[in-house]
Amino acid sequence: MSDLSKFEIFLQELNSIEVQVSAHIELCEELQKRNKELEKKLLNLQKENEYLKMQSAEGGENGERRSDDNHAAVFNSLSSQERENLKVKITEVISKINNHLTSS
Repeated sequence: MSDLSKFEIFLQELNSIEVQVSAHIELCEELQKRNKELEKKLLNLQKENEYLKMQSAEGGENGERRSDDNHAAVFNSLSSQERENLKVKITEVISKINNHLTSS
């Protein structure tokens, strides 16, 4: 009887190990699939990044001019009174900065 129970215990342990191995195999397959998906996504993002870098380099030259135009448009959209108030405020801020720098 003792030999039979040892054999049964051995079979149970083998079955347990088989279940664990099967679970690990499934997990490994899922991880491999996910890894391939992530590699594809990474490749697409790298391509998109290169494309955006090229666009940025091309647009950088035009972007500075557009920025200056936008600032001028904002300034020109103000009324003469608003412009004067803005100039006064800027002058006050410059004075404060100068006072701070000279007092240091």
